[in-house]
Amino acid sequence: MSRIDLSFGKLGRQTAIYGAAFVLGRAASFVMLPVYTRFLTPADYGVLQLLQMTVEVAAIVLAAGINNGVLRFYIKAHSPEEKGRVVASALYLLGLFNLLTAAALWLASPLIAAKLLDGESSVRLVHIAAGSVVFETGTIISLLYVQARQQAVLFLVASSSRLVLQVGLNVLFLVYLERGVEGVLLSTLITNALMGTLLTAWMLGQTGVRGSVASFRDLLRFGLPYRVTQMGTFVLTFGDRYFLKAYHSLAVIGIYSLAYQFGFMLMYVATMPFLQAWNPQRFELAKQPREDRDRMYNRGLLYLNLVLISAAAGIALFVGPVLGVMSDPSYHGAARLVPIVLAAYVMQSWTDVAELGIQVSEKTHYATYATWLSVLAILALYLWLIPPLGGMGAALATLASFTLRFFAFYWWSQKLWPVSYRWGPSLGLVAYAVLAVAAGQLWSPETLPAQLGWAAALFLAYAGLAWFAGPLDRAERAEIWIQLARLRGARA
Repeated sequence: MSRIDLSFGKLGRQTAIYGAAFVLGRAASFVMLPVYTRFLTPADYGVLQLLQMTVEVAAIVLAAGINNGVLRFYIKAHSPEEKGRVVASALYLLGLFNLLTAAALWLASPLIAAKLLDGESSVRLVHIAAGSVVFETGTIISLLYVQARQQAVLFLVASSSRLVLQVGLNVLFLVYLERGVEGVLLSTLITNALMGTLLTAWMLGQTGVRGSVASFRDLLRFGLPYRVTQMGTFVLTFGDRYFLKAYHSLAVIGIYSLAYQFGFMLMYVATMPFLQAWNPQRFELAKQPREDRDRMYNRGLLYLNLVLISAAAGIALFVGPVLGVMSDPSYHGAARLVPIVLAAYVMQSWTDVAELGIQVSEKTHYATYATWLSVLAILALYLWLIPPLGGMGAALATLASFTLRFFAFYWWSQKLWPVSYRWGPSLGLVAYAVLAVAAGQLWSPETLPAQLGWAAALFLAYAGLAWFAGPLDRAERAEIWIQLARLRGARA
């Protein structure tokens, strides 16, 4: 077996490791969903989502791209001293930008509270959220530093500690002290302050406190194009909440935002871990002859879709009974939106695959063109679909625009650096998943045990079709069994 084939031997294990890291890093949002949906009304949850999004867009305007630049210039640096100065420079630069973001939010808090939230009573919420932005700086850069040094165990320990602290404080403020949205924001502020201080002190002890003018300049230059692209991505991902607020209510935003969390879940448990493991190999394969690299790219695409489509089918089939158990009945309407949101994030995952040609050619401005083309489309769709259809209109607009973005990325990537992808096998998996999910949507039993049994039966039917009638031949099935056996052996 050639060296290029051996790269797949590590793919499953690396995906599992990165998956654990991503899940722990984002787990608080999902672990707390049963608590949020019991102790916050849909309107409260809508306020929380709108505030968090407003803070995020303010941060994007100033600081987008710095995080990406840390890994780029840390790896590029030649000596430990240079690497330390890159990290320290990133800390100071992001800290400055986050401080400016917090100041802008504080000054604009009366306007934000009046126009987006619940009025003057929400000004204090904006102030708390602004403080969290400042203290988050140390955690972000420290964890990037840990990633750059490939200290996976330390990354997991830090992520686990942050999760435990965040969830514990959420339960304290929300359940026992009954502080509502303010309690959630206070727990985030305290977590960011404690973790940020501890991690920053440790990191600077490793890197030193000196930055450099060259690093500041590189980070600023590298981050500028990302601001334009990320602004467009923000509109695609979160812009619908503002239209829902204008045409409907905070309660509608809360229900839609809950459904959207399952799209994020799909990315965190499937796409992002896989791509973290696969991306280094994709770039390494770019040096190989066209026939060899295309063959391996197609294997990677197939393996990604086995994970991605299976996870999407499982989430879509079980979301109804899960929401029935974990949430107040006022949130149950989110279940019918989840399959559409999941389909949109399948398209997002395929966009990440298609972007390879743009990245390898280093003509990243085409990513900006494709993103903003999709932004123009989704703004028109928001105006057309959200007023009459509410959350369903927002979900349909998201799916349509994410699909357009995929085709735009794919077209430009193939022009710049073509890859002979075979989409037929993956579309077969999609067809099996659609049949299973459609059957679950068309009929659902009344009792919870029956709902779970029906969902399990449909998922097993999908899995059987994918395994025996799907795109895998006997050798590929055997290879997957070998990788699963190795993964179990590594865990033991």
